[in-house]
Amino acid sequence: MKKYLFPFLILFILIQFCHAQTLVRGPYLQSMTNKSVKIMWRTSDSTMGKVKYGHSPTTLINTIVDTVLTKNHTVQISGLNSNSTYYYCVGFDTVVLAGNDAHHHFKTAINPGDTTPFRFWVTGDFGSGNTNQIKVRKWFQNYIQSNEVNAWLWMGDNAYTNGTDYEYQTKVFDKVYGYDSIFRFLPFYPIPGNHDYNSVNGADEPQTHRGPYYDIVDVFKNAEMGGVPSGMEAYYSYDYGNTHFLALNSEMYRVLVLWDLFGTTFKNWLINDLQSSNKKFKVAYWHQAPYSKGTHDTDDFWEVFSASMRERVVPILEQYGVDLILCGHSHVYERSYLINKHYGASSSFNKATMMVDSSSGNPDSNRTYIKYTYGPNKNKGTVYGVVGNSSKSDDENGKMHPVMHKKYMGNDAVGSMILEIDNQQITGIFYKDNGDVFDKFRIIKQDSIVLSGIKHNSNIQELKVYPNPFSNAIVVEFDAKEMKPTSITIQNLIGQLMVETLWNGKSNMGNNKIEIQHLQDLPSGEYVISIKQNDDVVSQKLIKIK
Repeated sequence: MKKYLFPFLILFILIQFCHAQTLVRGPYLQSMTNKSVKIMWRTSDSTMGKVKYGHSPTTLINTIVDTVLTKNHTVQISGLNSNSTYYYCVGFDTVVLAGNDAHHHFKTAINPGDTTPFRFWVTGDFGSGNTNQIKVRKWFQNYIQSNEVNAWLWMGDNAYTNGTDYEYQTKVFDKVYGYDSIFRFLPFYPIPGNHDYNSVNGADEPQTHRGPYYDIVDVFKNAEMGGVPSGMEAYYSYDYGNTHFLALNSEMYRVLVLWDLFGTTFKNWLINDLQSSNKKFKVAYWHQAPYSKGTHDTDDFWEVFSASMRERVVPILEQYGVDLILCGHSHVYERSYLINKHYGASSSFNKATMMVDSSSGNPDSNRTYIKYTYGPNKNKGTVYGVVGNSSKSDDENGKMHPVMHKKYMGNDAVGSMILEIDNQQITGIFYKDNGDVFDKFRIIKQDSIVLSGIKHNSNIQELKVYPNPFSNAIVVEFDAKEMKPTSITIQNLIGQLMVETLWNGKSNMGNNKIEIQHLQDLPSGEYVISIKQNDDVVSQKLIKIK
């Protein structure tokens, strides 16, 4: 009998050991592409890792086993269908640690170049472990009850105060303050902030940057989802649908401040990456904003990283037509006009030469930023946003940077942004933690303009625009055969420079009379006003006088 006792005890101990394993962190989703995903989690003790997945929570028919004994697990699933939902569970042997239910799922990315609309959630400076963080998270949990969101962008300062593993655990992955329930289904594409870099030696070359942030994330250093390989996780790029994203790093001292050999390497990669992209939209994001009058005033002499990004990186991004740049760092929300070629202190901003469009950019007020993809001024203008108040908001100085149109500040002024992108436009919506919309802007890419009179088969008939010449206001009057979505724009005579979107709405059947005011700031000269309904464009020449 004794000879059977020892193996039995060993088996018993092993069973107890297995069942004693607990899930410490995750699971969470990284490196999501249109064909693959990495699922990561942490256990209390070293085990093998197992992922089961399938198209429903009750039919997890596919299994991947990682035989390496570790506490920090990474399992890659490949060969997936694009834009498709899968369910999963994680564990080891026969033990399921998480999943096997409707809450643990993921949706693969849409194909690069696909024009299917998508949404990203944007948060900055969010890992404080406070009640503001909880309020923003709860708002998002309510939002996704009726809105699909495809991914999550981190603007840096993800875990206060020093970006330690403990702080990530208690303030980011935690069930109370953190995002445990969101990590189960929403992949994130992160960048680090200065507080994350308190646990990283940023003075070293970027290839050697290590620390808790880099231990946690797994990003596209080898261009697994488009772009040009950076060869490192410090900065990277990727394509999502018709948009090229650049996830940059404002915390690299040798690259940005010294601008030495590693700065040259970064610059060459950046230019090569932008030149190689043929996507309709380009969006860049990093932590330390180039323009802000929030908790970090970018005019202050110690804001060297903000200045370096503004002086060295922003000109390259603007040269290659980047449409939107998002950052954090300042614990406020700020959003700029459509601007171009402002690389100095706020006092150097010249509205006459650097303001592309001084309107609100809000489509709900019939204002939209339009960028043309042709002509000598193609892709001119960039919108800048600061989303640094997803848990912290402590700026009440009341100052406005001259490039900014909107600012949300104060001790309880927290929120986050939803970024919506479809075939023709980028829409940014900043939501307060209570669900109120504080700001909305839209950027439209216009591929062409047709200077023409009325065609016999046009829906638009009997176009009149008066007075002509005009000074402060015009009336646009036309007959329409049927109700259709309609936009009215104005640009210079040859369509090179968009001034502003004048009106967006729907035409009535029959007579339409639209009065457009507040045109006094337009310089004197010749313009073209265009009424567009889908592919139907009717234009008329106007003269502006003082």
